Amino acid sequence: MNNDTVGTAVRLRLFGASHAPELGFELEGIPAGLAVDPDALRGELERRSAAAYGFATGRREADEPIIEAGLENGVTTGGVIRMSFKNRAYDRSEYRPVARPSHADYAAFVKSGGGEDISGGGRYSGRMTLPMTAAGAVCRQLLRTRGIEVFGHIAAIGELKDAPFDPMLTEKPDMDRLFPLVDPSLGAGMKALIEQTRREGDTLSCEAEVAVTGLPVGLGEPLANGVEGTLSRLLFMIPGLRGVSFGELRARGSLMNDCFGEGGRTLTNRSGGVNGGMANGMPLIFRCAFRPVPSISLPQTGFDLIEKKPVPLTITGRHDTCILPRGLAAVEAAAALGTADLLMMGEENG
Repeated sequence: MNNDTVGTAVRLRLFGASHAPELGFELEGIPAGLAVDPDALRGELERRSAAAYGFATGRREADEPIIEAGLENGVTTGGVIRMSFKNRAYDRSEYRPVARPSHADYAAFVKSGGGEDISGGGRYSGRMTLPMTAAGAVCRQLLRTRGIEVFGHIAAIGELKDAPFDPMLTEKPDMDRLFPLVDPSLGAGMKALIEQTRREGDTLSCEAEVAVTGLPVGLGEPLANGVEGTLSRLLFMIPGLRGVSFGELRARGSLMNDCFGEGGRTLTNRSGGVNGGMANGMPLIFRCAFRPVPSISLPQTGFDLIEKKPVPLTITGRHDTCILPRGLAAVEAAAALGTADLLMMGEENG
């Protein structure tokens, strides 16, 4: 198994880089007969696209998927699905051999002995969430055939926090598609904060909250293939992610435990829908915390990879001020990929 491959029953491999001619994915384990809606696929790519947000990076790519294998007349064959995207709006000439603060440049240069192209972040760039989002869009459509939904919202941008999901999630909140908030009145303030921070040459931390509903009780395994571990491994492929937490964390068991009601459902959902690595029948709810984007426009000190010394550095180019809301499409995609992997593992073992 290639070390760039993740998953057990549903396996994902990403290829390409930020400033390579192309990038894409190979997805194995999706059963034959799934009709993939191209409009739904492009809808997820649009959510991730900078073109949908006036405050995102100035890099504009068409992000048109090229289906190379695994689908015939829009229906999965059961073989490996391979999809690629052309990179056109990139310019390697604007990058010098200088490691940028808090990027992967230095570690990647040392690891590869200087042989890896790190322009634009290379394989470590947020650009790699494009093929992940596309693969997740395919898995999301598979999950819907099983009555499983994945959706999220912007939990925080900087110090501005949205209301959390109702842990019981008796119904899906009505939220904007591109800037989803439980409390939509916060949207104008968040957008204004992003724009102000961009003008200051700085960036913002952020948090996402995601729910997965309709999971069968017992999905997942107690150890290596548990719900939290399976999803987290995919989530941590997203650049900038620094933490994942499931459910709530309270100081005492008497405040944390979920007591049972009728039919095996619990009266509360402080565990976030998972116990012992397995879905417990309640909505699965988790949060992701992202560090600020490290590409800031303020003067810093970088490291010249050729001369082996610190040098003054001011980053120019096209960069996001905040990972959200664009990154939410990737977070949901990772959740869909992990859930599909768990589901297919369960069906293989069932």
